[in-house]
Amino acid sequence: IDGWPFADRAGRATVVPITGSAQVSDGEAMRLMALAGAGIARLARWHVEPDIAAGRLVPLLEDFNPGDEEMTHAVYVGQGKHLPARVRAFLDFLVETVRL
Repeated sequence: IDGWPFADRAGRATVVPITGSAQVSDGEAMRLMALAGAGIARLARWHVEPDIAAGRLVPLLEDFNPGDEEMTHAVYVGQGKHLPARVRAFLDFLVETVRL
């Protein structure tokens, strides 16, 4: 990552370079490090909402949120064109739950 995107007071997006002593490759590891007090993290609201509600994490810099979005992909290994009911149910759950 080259940096974190922020919106200035006029709403223009800018990327601010970030540095740190730790680097992770997934959101759950980043969440756990933030919970352990290792520093700040930039994570999707749906990923940390329970922690915010419980007071374990505190939102920062909300006024500078650029409103960017990342795609979420659900991938499975299937055989043929048949989609098992359990996979369909899980995908339906994701669509209802993750779309915030």
